[in-house]
Amino acid sequence: MALAAHVTACDALAPGSPFALALSGGLDSMVLLDALAHWVQTRREAGEAIAPPLAIHIHHGLSEHADDWVVVCEREARLRGFVFEARRVSVPRDARQGIEGAARAARYEALAASCVAHGVGWLLSAHHANDQAETVLLQMLRGAGLPGVAAMAVEGALPAVGGEVGESGESGESGESGEPCRVRLLRPLLDISRETMRAYAKARSLSWVEDPSNDDRHYLRNALRHDVMPAIAAHVPAYRETLARFARHAAQAQSLLDQLAQADFDMARSPSANGDERLQRSRLQALASSRLANLLRYWTARRGLAMPPEARLDEWVRQIRDAQADASLELPHGDAVLRLYRDELQWTAVYGSAHRDDAAPDAVLRWSGQREWPLPQWQGHIVFTPVAEGESVEDTVDERMLRAHPLVARSRAGGERWRERAGGHSRSLKHWYQSRGVAAWLRQVPIVWQGSEIVFVARLGIDGAAQSDESTGVRWRMMWRDEA
Repeated sequence: MALAAHVTACDALAPGSPFALALSGGLDSMVLLDALAHWVQTRREAGEAIAPPLAIHIHHGLSEHADDWVVVCEREARLRGFVFEARRVSVPRDARQGIEGAARAARYEALAASCVAHGVGWLLSAHHANDQAETVLLQMLRGAGLPGVAAMAVEGALPAVGGEVGESGESGESGESGEPCRVRLLRPLLDISRETMRAYAKARSLSWVEDPSNDDRHYLRNALRHDVMPAIAAHVPAYRETLARFARHAAQAQSLLDQLAQADFDMARSPSANGDERLQRSRLQALASSRLANLLRYWTARRGLAMPPEARLDEWVRQIRDAQADASLELPHGDAVLRLYRDELQWTAVYGSAHRDDAAPDAVLRWSGQREWPLPQWQGHIVFTPVAEGESVEDTVDERMLRAHPLVARSRAGGERWRERAGGHSRSLKHWYQSRGVAAWLRQVPIVWQGSEIVFVARLGIDGAAQSDESTGVRWRMMWRDEA
C-alpha cells in the first residue's frame, strides 16, 4: 500500500516508463523486490502496459560471500520477471571518506551508470524508517548542518556520477561544472519500519542474504542500530516518527535558507559575456557574516562541490569581507578555486603553475585543415573556423599562411609583444591582458609562432601582422577554448 501510494503520487512508474530497483540481496531490498513484482502484476492485470523492471546489484568485492549474493539476487529477480544486471566496482580501502563512504560513492556511481545505459529514469531503493532515524542521529553526531540532518527525502535526484555522496546518499545535482544526473531516486518505504518489513518477509516466505559486516560495531551506523536505538526505543517508542518530523523541519528550514541565498546570489551577480557565474564582492560586503556564509554554502553546492569544513568557510567569509577594494584572492577547494579579481568572485578550475620553471614543452603542428589543435599541456585547445562568404575578415588569417610553415605553440617567456590590428602599435602581452581584464591565472596559455613571428596569442587573438595578408584566399579564425 505504501509503495502504491508513493509511485502514484510522483508518477514514477507511469505506463511504459522503465524503472529500476537497487537490489543488495538483504531483507529490505528483497521486500521491495517482492512488493514491486506484486504491484507490476496488479497493474498488468488491470490492462496497463508496464515495462519489464530492472534489478541492479552492485558487487563491491568487499566480502567473501559477494559472489554468492549475486547468484541469489539474480535468481530472485528473474523469478519475478525482472531484468537483472550485476556491476562490479572497485572500492579503495584507503579513501579519505573511509571504506563505508568509498563503497557508497562507488555504488551510486555504478547505479547511475546502469540506469543511464538502460534508459531508466527512476531508481527505487529500500530505505525505510529505521534507516531514516539512524541517518538523522548519525549526521547530528558528525556535526552536519541542516542539509545533513534533513536526511533522506522520499523523492530526489540520484547522486551525480562522480560526485560527492553524503551519508544519506544525497548530493546536489551537478551545476555548470559538470553534466547533471537525470536519474531520479525514489524511496517508497521511507515511512515503513524495519519490524514491519521483517513481518512482511516472514508472511511472504521470502529469502534474503545476511551481510556479516552489518553486525560489526566498528562502524558507527551499526553501533547506533544495535546499541543505541534499542535503548532510545525503550524510553521513546515513537522515536522514529519524532526524528522523521525533525528531519522534515530541517528540510523546510534549509529550503528557506536556499531561497534567501538565491535572492542574495541574484542581487550580487555580475553580468558576464560568456555566461559564467560571477558575484560582485562590494555588494556582498553589506551582508552579515552568517548570511554571506549561507550564500557561499549555496554557491558551493550549486557548483557541485563538496561542502567546505566550518573553519574553511569562516576563513572565506573573513577574507572576502576584509579584503581591500583592489585585492586578489585565491581560495582553493578540492579541484576548484574561489577567486577574487577586480571586485568579482568566481569559481575556476585549478590552473597550472605560473612559474617559468614549470613551462610546458613546445608543441608543433603542420597545419593542413585541422579544425582543432589539442594542447593538453595548457589545459585547452585551439579551434580553427573557416570564414563564410560575406562575413567580416577582421581578426582572421589567410589559409596559405597557415600552411606555409609549421605552427609552434610555446609558453610565455616574457617580453613578447602583440598588436591588435595590422599597422597598429605592438605592446607587451601584460599590457593587453590588463587592458582586457584577463586575470593573472588565465595568462599561462600558449603563444603560436611561425619561425620568429607571432601568429596567435590565446585569450587575445591573431596578431596584427598575421592578419595583414591581403590575398583573396580562404581565411580562418583562431580561438582558444579551455578544457580545465
